[in-house]
Amino acid sequence: MKSIEWSPASGEDAGKKFVITRMPAFAADKWARHLSKAVIQSTNKMSDAMLDQAVRKAMEEGILGIASMSMTIFANVDDEACDKAFDQLLQCVKIKRGKSELASPLLEADISDPQTLTDLRSEAFKLHVGFFKAAIFQSSPLAAALISAVAPEKQPPR
Repeated sequence: MKSIEWSPASGEDAGKKFVITRMPAFAADKWARHLSKAVIQSTNKMSDAMLDQAVRKAMEEGILGIASMSMTIFANVDDEACDKAFDQLLQCVKIKRGKSELASPLLEADISDPQTLTDLRSEAFKLHVGFFKAAIFQSSPLAAALISAVAPEKQPPR
């Protein structure tokens, strides 16, 4: 499974070494399908202008734009669905404590800086954005058609 090492560059957690590992494919697919459903339902709460701007940015910036759009849309996702999605992203994170090269499960006490939580979730999301994009294509023919029409080169491989 794909893993990355990430360390905050500043703040109270600067220098800590985190290991973020992508979920197994079936788990990531399930996470993405549930999240995409919650996101699609949340778009009903957004103004047309806000939604148009988020979609336009996603189309212009590709995968990173989709990640950015998704984090923006999370603000409108039901609290329970958002908490579940965020918790599952943090379950992908381990920490290397001290000089150890072995990564240990993340504990609440490992995080001092609130920005670290946001950044860890964002980095974990980047590892899973392909699953999220595929789930959107599966669950929303309209989104798939829009993406195909606006940016055919950004379609998921078939």
